[in-house]
Amino acid sequence: MNSQQVVLVTGSKSGFGRRIVETLATQGYRVFASLRDVNGRNAEHANALRGFAQRERLDLSVLELDINDEQSVKQAVETVIEQAGHIDVLVNNAGIMYRGITEGFTVEQARTIMETNFFGPLHLDRMVLPHMRQQRNGLLIHITSIAGGIVLPYLTLLSSSKMALEALAEAYHYELAPLGIESVIIEPGAFATDLSKSQQEPRDQECLLGYGVLKDIPGRAPSANNGPAAQDPQIVANLVADLIARPRGTRPLRVTAGNDLGLASLNATKEQMKHALLDARGLTEPLAFKIPEA
Repeated sequence: MNSQQVVLVTGSKSGFGRRIVETLATQGYRVFASLRDVNGRNAEHANALRGFAQRERLDLSVLELDINDEQSVKQAVETVIEQAGHIDVLVNNAGIMYRGITEGFTVEQARTIMETNFFGPLHLDRMVLPHMRQQRNGLLIHITSIAGGIVLPYLTLLSSSKMALEALAEAYHYELAPLGIESVIIEPGAFATDLSKSQQEPRDQECLLGYGVLKDIPGRAPSANNGPAAQDPQIVANLVADLIARPRGTRPLRVTAGNDLGLASLNATKEQMKHALLDARGLTEPLAFKIPEA
């Protein structure tokens, strides 16, 4: 039954996260919508979620979670287990995006985006996996970007962080399958979200002077998240719901959402390479998905 499935979603303030928690709660899941500073700057968003849950009589709880704070991550997962007894699905959605000429970004800025887009999900995965291993069941959903599959100009730090996250998620896909746990990746294209609000400009402006008129190109290009090609985030929310509803062991490693610029075709080639590599190393059977016996 859906009502028995417990789902934790990060970055639930707006965009994909907000649509995901509302969609899943409406479908009968026990949903924990997490976001930072629920009693401060995000209090309005937290209250809106609580109001939605109350009006619709949904099993939706708002949870404080800062993925850049290890203690906050630990406390959030403990709260879910304490209140729900188990956790079936983790949706790693929270993330940030910087746009600009790569050389102009400082190492500190690179560390910041990696902390949020890679190390945050890594730590959260590590917190929930012991519970999933114990119950021999679970699903990790990692929302990356088409920039996690191909490098786009002026989005180098986003691509670097999302490619790192995809490598982690793919490794989990292999290593956790024999334990009855699945790890999947969703790669959205351009959607109408607030992701661009997290954007920072390159801090090394002196370095950018050496680029002449080229330094102005990133600023002139409209953000894909707010442009005319941006699609409805509900598409991604529906995809998340579809993946959760699929039978165990049938979920694909990667799916794209929206205009993927041809990434789905590249992913199909990667999938063929993956199977050939596993076969050559004698790993196909040992790493096959298994539903452990009760």
